[in-house]
Amino acid sequence: MITAQKHLDLDNSVLRVAAVMLRELKKRRVLEFSALRKKVLKAVGSESEIAFHSALSFLFVVGKLEYHVKNDSFEYKEG
Repeated sequence: MITAQKHLDLDNSVLRVAAVMLRELKKRRVLEFSALRKKVLKAVGSESEIAFHSALSFLFVVGKLEYHVKNDSFEYKEG
């Protein structure tokens, strides 16, 4: 969840997962969906599975990601 709750685990929050995604995408610029998912799960843990899609949506809305349908990958956008 993006909004804070009493029992929110900050390590598995949408903002933390999005930060991990950005770090990986800044390093490699383009990552396939499955590779990005694997890297996030390895860095944050399997509990981050719940926040993964919400974090992708968040980064897309704020203009940090571009999705390429042809090769099912995400590209980091600066700016």
